Amino acid sequence: MRHIVQRLASAGTLSLLLAGCAQGTTLDRPAGASHGNDGSAGGGGAGGVEPPGADASAGGGGAPRDPYAWTPPPDSSVGPCSDVTHHIYLVSPRQEFFSFHPASLELHRIGKLRCGGGSPFSMAVDRNGVAWIVTWEASVLRLDIATGACETTPYRVGDGEPFRSFGMAFVADGVPDQETLYVREGGLHLEADAVSPARTLGIFDTHGSTVLPVGEGAGANADLTGTGDGHLFGFVKHPESGAGIISEFDRATGAALSERPLPGVTIGTSWAFARWGGDFWFFVTNDIDVFTSSVYRYDPDAAAPPELVVSQLPTAVIGAGVSTCAPTEVPR
Repeated sequence: MRHIVQRLASAGTLSLLLAGCAQGTTLDRPAGASHGNDGSAGGGGAGGVEPPGADASAGGGGAPRDPYAWTPPPDSSVGPCSDVTHHIYLVSPRQEFFSFHPASLELHRIGKLRCGGGSPFSMAVDRNGVAWIVTWEASVLRLDIATGACETTPYRVGDGEPFRSFGMAFVADGVPDQETLYVREGGLHLEADAVSPARTLGIFDTHGSTVLPVGEGAGANADLTGTGDGHLFGFVKHPESGAGIISEFDRATGAALSERPLPGVTIGTSWAFARWGGDFWFFVTNDIDVFTSSVYRYDPDAAAPPELVVSQLPTAVIGAGVSTCAPTEVPR
């Protein structure tokens, strides 16, 4: 989730490096479809990673490295609630894609996005291993985590229109294999208010690429995370102090069911979070020039405040996504 920092939109590091995706293609796979051994999507056609050798650069004095090479976590099978859906995924303003492993606090660089649409703003991950990414330019992309194949959706919003920027998350519906993608308007096109403004919750139609408004709730800009047991939460930035707040939102009305301050967590230029293993994991970029993030872990059932577990994650984080397949309790 990005704060309004105009220099981010124009900085050289965020210049559009991504080639346009082919039109008329889809990442939807029929039953039994598989991926090629070369990491391309079965059937081909969608945008993806650069072929080997493209834009290679030397790193660490070793052999040239392909910055677009796609290396998902080991044993990343494809399918609903497969291995690839069990991690927390992160995307940076530089279009780099990572997996974060809460049990070990390890960060794994998967690769660099190569699909048209612009600079990432927020992200959600579905139970089929597809990341949905809304960009600063109000496009919505779909990215196959296992292969790096990507495509743009038909979603388009003009300047000054609602739902041009939003936090986003999937939430399980209580029906096997069914989930809903919720979005909460960022309001970045609105004038800043001294009083905490209302924000509209909506449902993103993943088939029609439209947003159905649900209702308004008090509070400022928020990233979202959802769970496999039907809860929707927001990581909210206080509009004046920048203090972090966690809220649970009513999926039917958009109203805040609860608000809880996060002592010691101050939000800077960008922020994102995910719920995994019953805990909340917050990723806060306080200085975009340094391009690192702090990671906090918070157990909502404990009396303790959020714990700083990684002081300098070696990337800025603009979006985090976790699927509804992620564990709701810490695996034993």
